[in-house]
Order: sequence, then C-alpha cells, then structure tokens
Amino acid sequence: MSGVILTPVEAAGPPIDMTGVLPDRLADGGRAALAGLMLVRGKGRHRLDALFDLQDGGPAGALVLRPGAAALDGVGAGMAAGEILVEGDCGAYAGSGMRGGTLIVEGDCGAFAAAEMAGGRLRVAGDAGDFLGAPLAGGTRGMSGGAVVVAGNAGDRIGERMRRGLITVHGRAGSLCGARMIAGTIAVGAACGPELGLAMRRGTILLSQAPEALPTGFVDGGANDWLFLELMRRELTDGGAWPVGFPTVGTRARRLVGDRSVQGIGEVLILSKA
Repeated sequence: MSGVILTPVEAAGPPIDMTGVLPDRLADGGRAALAGLMLVRGKGRHRLDALFDLQDGGPAGALVLRPGAAALDGVGAGMAAGEILVEGDCGAYAGSGMRGGTLIVEGDCGAFAAAEMAGGRLRVAGDAGDFLGAPLAGGTRGMSGGAVVVAGNAGDRIGERMRRGLITVHGRAGSLCGARMIAGTIAVGAACGPELGLAMRRGTILLSQAPEALPTGFVDGGANDWLFLELMRRELTDGGAWPVGFPTVGTRARRLVGDRSVQGIGEVLILSKA
C-alpha cells in the first residue's frame, strides 16, 4: 500500500485543524477513509477532500503533507503509529499528545509542538515555537516520553513540567527552559535564556555553555568527569540528537544542582570543551 500526498486546494484562509488526519486511517480504509474526514477551518467544517488534493505517493503507509503557504495546526496530534512527513512548515500543536510513530517536519513548527507527548519521535529541520514538550493550555503534565530533535532554535518554556523523554535543540532556547521539570533530559546546543530550570525537581539539562548567571536556587557542584556522558554521546550521535555545539570527546562537565527553593535535586551539566 502506497502512501498518500495531501496538498491544500487553497492556501489562503484560516489554519486547518489536522486533528485526526493520521496514518492509521490508511490502514483502516485507504484514501476513502481520509477523504471523508471532517476538518475544522475557521468557523466551518469541511470534508478533507474539499480542502486537499489527494494523490498516491510517498513511503508505504505514510502521509505526506505539502502545505505550501497554508497553515496546518495539529499535524500528528495523538498519533500512535506510522509516519507523517511535512514538506514545509506546520502550525501549532504538531505532535501534541503523540504516543508513537514518527513525525518529520522539514521546516518550522509553531507553539505547543510535542505538548504532552508520551511516545514516538518528532524531528524538526527548522525552528520550534514556545512550549515545546510542555503541558497544553490548562494542563499540568508535560512531555512523558518519546524523543524530540529540533535542528534550529526553540522558544520559551521548552520541557516545562517534563516527566520523561528527550528534547534536543541544536540551536538556542528561550527563557524558562526546563521550568518545573520532574524528570527527563533536555540538551541545548547554543545559548539558553534566563530562569533556566526554575522550580526544577529532577531531571537533567545539558548545555554547551554556562548561563549568564547562576540560576537562583542552584548550587555549583564544580567540574567532574561523568562517565555516562560517553554512553549518552554515542547513543544520541547515532540518532542525530547530540547537538552540534557539544564536544565530541571527553566526559568532563560542571554540575549545577537545584532548584533548592523547591528541594529539587535536578542537574544542569555544562559540558567542557576538549
């Protein structure tokens, strides 16, 4: 069974909510199952085949989205299996609530990407917006599994209330990175904004350079060798998730522990250049 390529009929207009447009629809009923889906655009509801041109193509069983200038929100939201490839940018909520499968975005994605993600893989070739891997609006649980790799930069509050999983940002991250983090790993390859790890309880944040000021509530544990870094580097390098700004050899890192204001024992590791 081949994949299906979706191309918006009209780029102009409000964002299209892509919730429910998932690869498992192809397994259940092929193109016909997709064509009859009702999607929200602006104040109206429309059949998918009224908004998109459908053609066979792409990897077997996969969905390929070619958004052009159209705004597509909720791409891959709730996905449990299969593959979605976005040949361009996508809007907010990309991969939110994912439980499995692979979502590849060849451009940028908006706010709340991988929000409340529990499994699967999200790869973004460009930049990501605010609240990457954070809770959805009104929620209390951030990312609890899976892996996210952003080749560019990311906005504010990435990994907020994160409980498990991996977030890698090859570029810079905004403010409040890892705020209220409970567990998991965040790696930032370039500069990181203020209030790093605010109210962090557990988990690990890896940095390529020291923050401008020691985060309030953290204590400096000095520099030591951490043998697990070599194992982590091997594993993440194979998956393209070891930031290009990180050292390629060595296990030495400066360790900051906190946030002590909430009795936290999380760690920020600043990797030493070889």
